[in-house]
Amino acid sequence: MSKLLDISEVLLELGLGDSATDTERAVIAQAIRRAEGSIRRVLRYDPVYGTRTQFLPAADSDPLGRESVWEANETSAYLRHASRASSDELQVQHLPIRSVTSLAIDYDGRSGTQDGAFATNKVEGQDFWPNYDSVDASGNKICGDGIIRSVGLWPSTPGSVKVVYVSGYTEGELRGTDAAIDGTPIWESALEEATARAKKSFTRVKKTGVGFVPGIIQSERLGDYQYSLNANSVMSEISSNFDALPNTYERLSEFINYGWQLVG
Repeated sequence: MSKLLDISEVLLELGLGDSATDTERAVIAQAIRRAEGSIRRVLRYDPVYGTRTQFLPAADSDPLGRESVWEANETSAYLRHASRASSDELQVQHLPIRSVTSLAIDYDGRSGTQDGAFATNKVEGQDFWPNYDSVDASGNKICGDGIIRSVGLWPSTPGSVKVVYVSGYTEGELRGTDAAIDGTPIWESALEEATARAKKSFTRVKKTGVGFVPGIIQSERLGDYQYSLNANSVMSEISSNFDALPNTYERLSEFINYGWQLVG
């Protein structure tokens, strides 16, 4: 699985490089974790390339007023009990969809808690198909909006569809080295968020010629100048509430999964 941020990238942005102390590295590692969490909350998904498993729908779209729907393919016909609010579109959380590994429907699957549930997979192109709208540098199809369409209606019972799929952006796409997919705004936002959080911890830390002293100033005295440091409080600075930067919301607007925000 590719990375969203590496500590060396934040060290370089801060101008520390190999001169960073263990304390500085610990602060930056904490800043990266919180920055990545902020990016995921803004996007509504994890943008790092990898395999995800979801049980859908996430919620019952219409607990009242069910109706029966006949569905058929080349070999069989069956009656599906569905909500009047059911749809032929299934919204997954993580974007973009790179491929669907497996998809199964089990009306009594109970989000995979039933033994033997989701035993029979549906066939892509016959029973369902992602809403592919572009291709990557290798010519593989990509579904940018995360919508999977069905022949007929998807079930409305929560957890009755199991989908395993590959989604997200590769390291090259995030860092601007890919010719087809540009995910650099996500990486740039994560780097800016992590750097801002690290700097926030260092603003009250006494800086020397070789780096930051590991602690936050507790007291000072003029004259024969003195100061004391609290080595434990440096981490509390980075752990305080820190909203995403305004630039992050603006830069990531085109990547946000608004569909999941509505159904998730």
